[in-house]
Amino acid sequence: MAQARDSLRIAVIGLGEAGATFAKGFVVSRLFDVVGYDALIENPSTAEAIRVRAHSLGIAACPSLEQACRDADIILSAVTASAARKVAEAAAIFLKPGQFFFDINSISPSAKRDNAIAIARSGAEGAVMGPVGPAGIKVEILLAGARAAELAAILTPAGMNLEVVASAIGKASAIKMCRSIMIKGIEALVVECFLTARSYGIEDTIIESLNSSFPGTDWEKRGSYMLSRVLQHGRRRAAELREVATTIQEAGLSRRMAPAAAEVQEWVAILVERLPELKSATDREWRRSLDALRGKKGAADFASSSATR
Repeated sequence: MAQARDSLRIAVIGLGEAGATFAKGFVVSRLFDVVGYDALIENPSTAEAIRVRAHSLGIAACPSLEQACRDADIILSAVTASAARKVAEAAAIFLKPGQFFFDINSISPSAKRDNAIAIARSGAEGAVMGPVGPAGIKVEILLAGARAAELAAILTPAGMNLEVVASAIGKASAIKMCRSIMIKGIEALVVECFLTARSYGIEDTIIESLNSSFPGTDWEKRGSYMLSRVLQHGRRRAAELREVATTIQEAGLSRRMAPAAAEVQEWVAILVERLPELKSATDREWRRSLDALRGKKGAADFASSSATR
């Protein structure tokens, strides 16, 4: 379990994939006292599952956000995009001078700035620039905020890969959001391209053509990996793309591709809820996964969704 209170304390808010990964990394580093809080612990039907998860990570599970924030030196917010503002505003009530509120949620620059206002000068913005699962605590994170360099100096010894990009909050998120237009957009294109090609039985021909057009890229390997990411995290990616669309709009531009990509990611997430076995499908099973998505109900939904664009 977490070590005695003779070191800095980190409170991880949100014990999903990202939060749990960072909590485990902090515990392994043996540099911090680590506690965790997830809103699901306040729901009697899900509380025990959260306590079990916290125990498996080697951290104490706090029964409330107040308890998590009260004695923490660093509060790491790793919740859903829709909950990020609510968590920042709620945490602000309990923050004291000198604490850090480290927001790593995938939200728009304006949302980051609004959160920073809510938590006064305690805020530091983090933009996670890659998948957390494979890289763990070493995933690339861009930092911004008046105290970003100070926070980086504390967390880098634990193995975090942090780069300070600005003193003003919003820039790190802008970099993340612009990159996501491309990365999450390509994922959606892969789903639509591979699914359609599979429907015509020409997926191998399409992959060969893509390899020829983009030398150096193995499109079967790249495409199957991207498909698996959508199958596993489509709902979260759709939410991020909606934040991307907000980012585009805030720049005074028309949002076109991001909403369409969000629609594809959300559609896959809905199908995965009906076919949960798709979440555990390996990259090598991409044809079988496409066939499952092409099922009668899935194909009908896809055609209907596409027709409304």
